[in-house]
Amino acid sequence: MNVRIAQLVTFNAGIWYNDVLEMNSYTAKLWMITQTYDTQEQSIAFQRMKHFVYTELDSTIFVGSELQDKCNQLTQAGLNVTTLPGAAVDQLIGIMLFHKLNAIMEGRIVVVEVEISAGDGVIYLHSENETSESIPQPDWWHQADLVHSELLSTADNRISIHPVATWRDLDLDWPSNTNMSTDSDSIVFADFKKNNETE
Repeated sequence: MNVRIAQLVTFNAGIWYNDVLEMNSYTAKLWMITQTYDTQEQSIAFQRMKHFVYTELDSTIFVGSELQDKCNQLTQAGLNVTTLPGAAVDQLIGIMLFHKLNAIMEGRIVVVEVEISAGDGVIYLHSENETSESIPQPDWWHQADLVHSELLSTADNRISIHPVATWRDLDLDWPSNTNMSTDSDSIVFADFKKNNETE
């Protein structure tokens, strides 16, 4: 039987809006439905969701991706930046959470509605019954990894790439994946012999 659950999450984040950096304390209520009977996968999906919110989004700065120079400045200063396809407003942050959390839980648990507020008394809602097709959706919204911004180039056309942890690094890979041998540090040497051994 699928189970309906709700989780309240809070995180602090900045927004770059109208050329000013403002700090907000966000509260989001996530309404979800489990889609697997495997309790281990349910637990992993839940831990993924919490890790993304509490580690990747907490203390981030939301910036519209069209402000690439500002994104680069903040990134080069060592700050955690999350790009959005428009002005960094609460409603858009809630829609991003809806899509990204569904992506990282990969169908084991499905977010059906997000309620988000920055503490000003206004609560923005987004549910599975609402369409967000009119909003440009960056690829990272639909990727199951920890990425939360678009690739940003610097002024001299160099790209700064910071190492990004994987779910396997965090022991949050699905059991079916951890049973497979995927040691990326291994080198396999093959002995390719010719058909004619005299050559």
